[in-house]
Amino acid sequence: MGNWVRWLQGLLVVVAIGLVVALIFSTMAGKPQPSASSQPVVESSAAAEPSTQSAPALGDDTPGVPDIPVDQHEVWPTEEGAGADRQLDVTATSPSVELPAALGDDLTAYWQQTLTWEPCSGGECTTMKVPLDWENPGKAALDIAVIRIKGKDSRLGPLFVNPGGPGVGGKSFAIDTAKQGWAGYDIVGWDPRGTGDSTHVECGTTEQTDAAYLADGTPDDEAERSALIDAWTAFGQQCRQASGELLDHLSTIENVRDLDLLRFLLGAEKLNYIGVSYGTYIGAVYAELFPENTGRMVLDSAVNITNDDSVSQAEGFELALTNYATWCAGEESCTLGNSTEEIMTKINTFLHGLDAQPLQVGDRTLSQGQGANGIALFLYSGAEVYPLLTQAILAGIGGDGTVLLRAGDDVVGRKNGEWSTQAFAFPAIRCVDSWDLGVDDAFTGWEEIAAKSPVFAGNTGVDLVCERWTAPIAPQLKPTGKGAAPILVVGSTGDSATPYEHAVTMSEQLESAVLLTYDGPGHGAITANNSCVDETLHAYLEQGTLPEDKKTCS
Repeated sequence: MGNWVRWLQGLLVVVAIGLVVALIFSTMAGKPQPSASSQPVVESSAAAEPSTQSAPALGDDTPGVPDIPVDQHEVWPTEEGAGADRQLDVTATSPSVELPAALGDDLTAYWQQTLTWEPCSGGECTTMKVPLDWENPGKAALDIAVIRIKGKDSRLGPLFVNPGGPGVGGKSFAIDTAKQGWAGYDIVGWDPRGTGDSTHVECGTTEQTDAAYLADGTPDDEAERSALIDAWTAFGQQCRQASGELLDHLSTIENVRDLDLLRFLLGAEKLNYIGVSYGTYIGAVYAELFPENTGRMVLDSAVNITNDDSVSQAEGFELALTNYATWCAGEESCTLGNSTEEIMTKINTFLHGLDAQPLQVGDRTLSQGQGANGIALFLYSGAEVYPLLTQAILAGIGGDGTVLLRAGDDVVGRKNGEWSTQAFAFPAIRCVDSWDLGVDDAFTGWEEIAAKSPVFAGNTGVDLVCERWTAPIAPQLKPTGKGAAPILVVGSTGDSATPYEHAVTMSEQLESAVLLTYDGPGHGAITANNSCVDETLHAYLEQGTLPEDKKTCS
């Protein structure tokens, strides 16, 4: 069933989940609503005029270049047949993605670049140049979009933040994170290569992308199986034709090297960092490649960085839905059933029914997979959205799939009738970062996971995007972070998207890690409004005080 990155086969991280859910239900209530892409904005502290920031003196630093070359780090063994069905012979004739010219034939010009900061919504923004290929810097460059929200007290320098994904830009998350009030820091977010306002991945038209993402993932016969394979085959080719060589340079390894260059250009000796979900993988790889530059690092909602994929992401969503069903069974206001088992069965029956008879929603339909994705959106959050989830499910069972379709669209990056960059960057990054064993293995693996996760894996079905991707697989590092400063790994026992077990194994594999457990639901403990978690994080980030290992916040 592949390797440790099977967690990447799941759903997009949803940034500002509460806002998304509120917007969906404002539609039900008939209230005016802002655009689904709107984000809360903090007042900019940037100067009215642009300012420039010259690169620091280089000294002994080699930004973006690990002391130990990438190919000398330990990697996980790759199984025979990895990437067997990828379309590596597909080439782009005239890609629409235009790569900026290289700054020079070596890294010197990248290290010496001056950043120009201009006022922007929520802070001040700049664009950093990085090499497309760190091993061949003269080939081409990439633009990396960066935002900085200055704090009232910046004595600790920049605090870099990433919301996960992969494929999600980090600028909006930085604006939200700044509201947490981390004393002593400027908050810095960036859109990783391939995402957001950086040089980003492009694929096909809305109709072409619909054909892949909205395909029937639970084929009942050979014709439906072939149609699913053909849909993802075409999608991979469309992304290659539009994005060209960019697809070959989107690994987390390269993203981390970009991040180290950004650290240097912003004058930070150490990288102080908060990463959520996939952002924890960014942090783990950074600690592996640049342990000497690692500062105070918080990795929340940890992904699986081992080669043991016995606990899948689908099982995390199954657990989260089971917790919801148990709550529902004990609530008089929740009329889905009187026991956990009855409610789970009712939801599963409803979703399976959508396979043969999708619900009409305007000029579209709510399918089996979209219905499961729509339910998943609510499970990224905590128990506070359980009543809203009940309304959405009851509406669907009653024949109105409006809310679940809107929620399912938000999960996969379809907004206002178009596909966002997230929908293209997500597979582009995860398929470079992960290995697969081909189409037949994907079907076999789905059947195995569906036995353990009948509602989620059983209804979302098989995702073949990596099996039919057009880019090769990047080195599969085994991050241990040897020599890195202490790292705080945070896991939630009821996490839907990144099962708690992954936080435990990450804290064990990273040599300097300490584990903090939040005993509660939701994806992302730092946004759970738990006083124990908040106090622990403030003590570590602001004062450098670590909690005892395996501390639990209830």
